[in-house]
Amino acid sequence: MTSRNNSYFEHVRASGRVFSFLGLLLGATGGVVTGVAIKGLIGDPLVSGGGAVAFYATFSASSLITLFVMLNYLMMSLQVSKDGLDIKFGMKAASVERVELIAVRVADTRSRMSRALGQDGRKISQMWTVLGVGSGIEIDILSGQNGEGEGDDGKAETWFVSSRDPARLCEKLASLIASSPSLAGGELEGRPSSS
Repeated sequence: MTSRNNSYFEHVRASGRVFSFLGLLLGATGGVVTGVAIKGLIGDPLVSGGGAVAFYATFSASSLITLFVMLNYLMMSLQVSKDGLDIKFGMKAASVERVELIAVRVADTRSRMSRALGQDGRKISQMWTVLGVGSGIEIDILSGQNGEGEGDDGKAETWFVSSRDPARLCEKLASLIASSPSLAGGELEGRPSSS
C-alpha cells in the first residue's frame, strides 16, 4: 500500500492459507489428470471411451474454475485519488466520484452479520470482499449517479469494501469527503421525500 497526500493505493490479497488451499486443490486436480493420462499411455487405461471424455472434461473444468477463482476473487486493488475511489476486483470494477461520497467509517466486522439480520441495521447494497479478509470500511454514496446504484437519484446506499488497513483507507476517504464540494449533502437534503 502506498500513500501520497490524499492519494492512496492498496492491493488487498487473500490470506496465504486461502492461496495454499486453492493451490493444493489445483495441484491435486492436475496431478490426477496427469497420472491417469500417463497410465493410459504406458499400460491399460484406467478410463476409456465415453468415461474418459467425461473424466477429462470434469477434471479440466475443475482446474479452470479453481484458476478462475484464484485470479478473480483473491486480489482487489483500491485507488483513492483527488477524483474519487476506484475499485478493481478481477473482472469487476467500480468508480465512485468525489461528489458522490457522503460518509465513510471503519466497519465493525464482528457485528456486521448480526446488524444485517436486524431490521434497524444498515443495509449493505454492495459487498466488495476478498476471501480471508475480514476487515474493511463502509462507504455511504449517492445511488443512481454512477450507474452501479439501482435506487432513486439522491438516495444513499452503503457499500462494504475489504481492506487490510481500514483505518488508513477511512482517513484518506474522510479527507477527500471533507475537501469535496457540498453537493452530496445538498442533494440529499434538497430532494423532496418520495412518501
